Amino acid sequence: MPELSESEPSGLRLLQDAKEAFAARLMLVRSAEQRLDVQYYIWHGDLSGSLLLEEIAEAARRGVQVRLLLDDNGITGLDARLAILDEHPNIAVRLFNPFPLRRPRAVNWLFAFKRLNGRMHAKSLTADGGATIVGGRNIGDEYFGAQSKGQFDDLDVLAVGPVAAQVEQVFEDHWQCRDARPISAVVGPVSARARRKAVGDADAATQCEAARRYRSEIEALPSFAQMRSGRDDLVGAPAHAVAVMPPPDAQRQATTNGLAELLPQGLAKPTRDLILISGYFVPTATGCDQLAELRRNGARVRVLTNSFAATDVGLVHAGYAPCRRGLLKHGIELFEMPAPDDAPKTGGKFVRSGSARTRRGSGKSLHAKVYIVDRRQLYIGSANFDPRSAHINTELGFFIESAALAERLATEFEQAAQNSYRLDLSPENALLWTDARDAHPRAERTEPGTNVLTRLIIRLLSKLSIEDQL
Repeated sequence: MPELSESEPSGLRLLQDAKEAFAARLMLVRSAEQRLDVQYYIWHGDLSGSLLLEEIAEAARRGVQVRLLLDDNGITGLDARLAILDEHPNIAVRLFNPFPLRRPRAVNWLFAFKRLNGRMHAKSLTADGGATIVGGRNIGDEYFGAQSKGQFDDLDVLAVGPVAAQVEQVFEDHWQCRDARPISAVVGPVSARARRKAVGDADAATQCEAARRYRSEIEALPSFAQMRSGRDDLVGAPAHAVAVMPPPDAQRQATTNGLAELLPQGLAKPTRDLILISGYFVPTATGCDQLAELRRNGARVRVLTNSFAATDVGLVHAGYAPCRRGLLKHGIELFEMPAPDDAPKTGGKFVRSGSARTRRGSGKSLHAKVYIVDRRQLYIGSANFDPRSAHINTELGFFIESAALAERLATEFEQAAQNSYRLDLSPENALLWTDARDAHPRAERTEPGTNVLTRLIIRLLSKLSIEDQL
């Protein structure tokens, strides 16, 4: 990680609304005059992903130099389309840690798991080295409100000023590393048939009525007009880019997973208040002990993560679930995002819908990664509170020194907690879930969104020695 140093304030804007987050990206791409540096872990070929690729191609046609770096694990079905983009003289496309065998990709894991396990989870879009967007969102409809179901609650930051140059350097480090390879060297020549299909798929995604309606909604947003005219209200605050770039596999060594590793660099040791918001929360035994120590020393510690019913990665829950009882016993407050199909109850009878038939695709899942210390410092970025973010993936975020932004997000966390499951312990040390949204809240001993089989699977998976991979 780069060392933090004093710097002039940057202008910052939180991108909480999904459509505003897409509007900000659209604005940066359209405003670029010289260069665009773009890196993402996942890029879907859906409506929003296709529209953004179209905008990037248009920027290249007007003379902007584009570098597009994508993790090869998240571009399913886009080989031909990206290879065609790479043919433009103003566009260079590279794939991070690529899979040699393009189809079926799953076979690659059998022969090169150790190498393929490390992914580029960092996400940024930087225009002309002066404005950038960093945060938790990948590129896809579920991140930008372009679909009505299966959405992610996420957070990005639009930044203008000195911190943008730091992000550009992080991009450069990724671009020049040995794991980033030109797409032409990975996928080879594009056949005429694949070319026709790629062009047809792109046209179908960008020219349909849904795409025209979505583009109109984005361009009609008041914030889009503000950003385009330069009248955007930005908060001035010192901000630093914090990057995690794990060494090659051969140089990796077993390390501890305490707060020093799990919390992003720059955050001070909490003395009064620590808020952790992480869609994937795997605190580890050492992390749990150190969180408990913070609580014993007088700091209030609160965590918001996904319930089993809300998470999109069920395996991660096996690394989190065994820690809950111990954390609660030491006074750490836990809140879980409700099951997608679990509406508040207006009557007195407590019956959780869908407990045996979870429908994750029907609602929202928490994807944001935010850490707030003493309501004066915060981190927003791509790093979850888990060993994978600390030691395996590459990550990128902002360490921000702003009491105003920290207080704002702390207040919004408290509102979100009121709309989540609150966990407690019974006198017999059993886990309890309470939904404060209900007209008559009462504690429930059965974990929402689970049945006997899923609870057994979680219990068995938690016994495996896979925590350091989660």
